[in-house]
This record gives sequence, structure tokens and C-alpha cells, in this order.
Amino acid sequence: MEAARRRQHPGSASGPEAQPSASFLQARYVPFFLILFMYFSGCFTACRAHSALPGPALLLLGPSGLYYWYLVTEGQIFILFLFTFFAMLALVLHQKRKRLFLDSNGLFLVYSFALTLSLVALWVAWLWDDPVLRKKYPGVIYVPEPWAFYTLHVSSQH
Repeated sequence: MEAARRRQHPGSASGPEAQPSASFLQARYVPFFLILFMYFSGCFTACRAHSALPGPALLLLGPSGLYYWYLVTEGQIFILFLFTFFAMLALVLHQKRKRLFLDSNGLFLVYSFALTLSLVALWVAWLWDDPVLRKKYPGVIYVPEPWAFYTLHVSSQH
């Protein structure tokens, strides 16, 4: 009887079969974004001439934005990502009053996060009316996972 209950409700089982909660999964990413923010806080320079993004870095913006998009959507960490992005923007405004400017590394990070936010917004807008994903991800913040989309729409066609 106990084994049947565990098969029916894998999230409620205790022990090695238990699946981690969503808050635990999100908490795993806190150190990553904290370190990213600490790195970002050191990306300021007093010379405006050093505040430019080199040409080759523009080629890497796409892959970087896609990586963060996948991390945010598949990891279901949109709130943490958004909080980090707004903290970065607040730091930029604070440092601007001190006449400090972002260097190329800081610009790359801000542009990558801005691209990621745009990709997440497009992803959500594209899947906004999907009834199955809407049921799977209820609530105010609706960010479906790419794997859920793949298993629902792509793999069923093959």
C-alpha cells in the first residue's frame, strides 16, 4: 500500500525517492547570482573611454543570453534573476552618481541579462494561451520550462 502511494505522489514521499521542492531548487542558484552580482560590482571604471563593448563580445551576447534564458526558464528562477538584474541596474545608477561607468565586462553582463529578459518575455508571450502549460504552471508568474514544452509539443509529433 505504501509503495502504491509513493508511486502516485512522488513529491510527497520521504527518503531517497522524494523530489526536492521548488524553493529548494531555486535556493541552489542563490550563491551563483550572489557571486555574479559581486563580480559585477567590480566592473566599474572612472574613464568613460574604457566603457565600450568590443566587437567580438557582440558575437558572444547571443549564446550568453540563450544560456541565461535556459537557466532562468528551466530552473524556474525568474524572480531571482529579475531581482539580480534590478539590483545590477540600481548599482549602475548609484555608481553613475559617483561618475563611475561600466567597463566592457559589466556592459556584457548587463546586455546579456537584458537579452535574457527579452527572450523570457517572448517565450512567455508565445506560450501565453497554451492551456496545458497554463494548467501545469498556474499562478501570476507564468514561465513554462522548455523541457515541458518539448515533451508536450515536440516529442509527441515524432
